[in-house]
Parts: sequence; C-alpha cells; structure tokens
Amino acid sequence: MKHKKKISIGIVILVVGIIFWQFGFFNRFNYLTAKIDIWRDSARIVTTLPPMYPCGVPCISLRENYGFHESNVGCIFSGSTIRGIEAYNAEIEKYLNERNGKGWREKYHAELDSLIKNNRIK
Repeated sequence: MKHKKKISIGIVILVVGIIFWQFGFFNRFNYLTAKIDIWRDSARIVTTLPPMYPCGVPCISLRENYGFHESNVGCIFSGSTIRGIEAYNAEIEKYLNERNGKGWREKYHAELDSLIKNNRIK
C-alpha cells in the first residue's frame, strides 16, 4: 500500500509541475511575480521587441510618473515563457489602469511623442 501511495503522490507532483511549467511559473515573469512586483511598487512592462528609439532620462522619468519601468527581454522564447510574460503584462496592465485611470496609455504616448518632437530624447 505504501508503494502505491508513493507512486500516486509522485504522479500528482509531476502533473502539478507540468501545469506550472506550461503557465510559465518557472520563469522570471509570470502571474505570481507580477503580484509581487505590484506589491513592491516596481511594476514592469515586459517587451519582446527591440526598442524603437533610444530612451534617456526624460523617458525613464516619464515612465516612473506612470508607475512602471520597461524591460526588454529579447525575442526568442518557448511557449511557456511567452504565456508567463503575457500573464505578467496582463496583471501589470490591470494595476496601471487602477493607478492611472482608464486611457492612461494614450496620455503616456502623447507625452512621449511630445518628448520626441522637442528632441529631449537623445
């Protein structure tokens, strides 16, 4: 009886591990780390594309005003990593909507465009 119990516990642990892996819980960016980053007030928006333009101090301070930082993590990932990043960004987006109000992204992009037009980003 003990042998069957050990096997069934092992199978349950294996299945739970596979599920956690599929949802990206073993990667840096996932649902749980989003909640932790929100709690620490260090939210990040994770991008997988290269930055479109160089960003200096004015852009960083603009992001800090809106309550987030930006992390570029590259572009080649496994499916579980992508699912983890999507879950992370979804939770951060909810947090930023609560913090900054609906439509905050349009205001952010307008201010960013203003910085670019005024040549303050070098």
